[in-house]
Amino acid sequence: MASINKTALIEHASTVLGSPASMSEPFSAGQFWCCFELVTPDNRFLIARVGLPNYSEGDATDAIEAYLIQCEAARMKFLRENVKTVPLPTLYTCEALGSARAINAGAAYMLIEGFHGYSLSNIDHNIYDLPILAQEHIFTQWTSFQAELAAFTFPQIGSISQFSADTGPIVGAIAASWIDRIPTASPFQSRWDYFALKRKRPCTESNRCATLSPLVFRNIVHDTEIFKSSQGPFPFNHMDMDMGMQNILIDDDFNFVAVIDWEFAQSAPWEVHRYPLPIPLISSDQETADILYYPGHIAHRDVSRQVGARMLYRQKFKEAEEALERRGHPLHCSIADEELTFELVRLGYGFTGPEAEQHLQMLEAEMKDEACNE
Repeated sequence: MASINKTALIEHASTVLGSPASMSEPFSAGQFWCCFELVTPDNRFLIARVGLPNYSEGDATDAIEAYLIQCEAARMKFLRENVKTVPLPTLYTCEALGSARAINAGAAYMLIEGFHGYSLSNIDHNIYDLPILAQEHIFTQWTSFQAELAAFTFPQIGSISQFSADTGPIVGAIAASWIDRIPTASPFQSRWDYFALKRKRPCTESNRCATLSPLVFRNIVHDTEIFKSSQGPFPFNHMDMDMGMQNILIDDDFNFVAVIDWEFAQSAPWEVHRYPLPIPLISSDQETADILYYPGHIAHRDVSRQVGARMLYRQKFKEAEEALERRGHPLHCSIADEELTFELVRLGYGFTGPEAEQHLQMLEAEMKDEACNE
């Protein structure tokens, strides 16, 4: 923090806002960015989103960090030009590494429109305790925004790296590929290519299913008829494919006032869509049915509320898709549900129980052999 020239940020914000600005004392910080609030006397404000050194990811070079900020700026320009209903912050300026202002400030940064509101994640699991009309209001907005983004499709899997109103968006390599250790310098042409490289991570017992599930999914995409085509088009998605709660700002009436943090938004296979927190699908259909069958089960109340919320979420997604179709912008296909690793094996190959475990052990051995040969 000591290396950041806050005076330079304040001066730039004052120029953008056309009035002397001051920096609020509170700030927020994540893994890659810290955010400062810059306010004018008439209570207008913007956010200075300042890049941080990636101490946890030592292989992040200046070129990678420059590409990250380039992609985020390009995405926000694309969305601002094309998306009409999703509330987006205005990007006033983007100062990449090496620019005169970034050098003066001591880091790359963006100046972004500020919003009055708080994160939907503040509600978290209390969403189950909200009146049903409030839940419907939240899920209606959530799913309509996701569906509108998914209506934008691209022939490749990757990040929007450049955009202009004249030439349109250009899809480049996935901006976050270095985080997932994906060794590619170009966008993916098919689901197969994407899942083949996406799953290359160290295999340990503690994260066994997390490690194997992308490989299982990849093989199912390649070997079975569940997903008929491995080619695009591929829909545009927010960062975590679910427009996570932490990225949605709301007011006291649960109206969405802004969707933020577009750093890792990209085009991706339809199959990576999933239920968002706090309603993730964490059990198989059979396990869920068993819990719901016994009202005395310790998890019965929580699971029944999650199931009800997921049903409402799916209903609202269907309504959002139908609304898009009426407007002449149908989705290429309906959003797919997420399943667990063993459920993927069952769906793809018809394996259950010991057969499913044997199949996973075979894949685990293949991964270890590949790791030894690399």
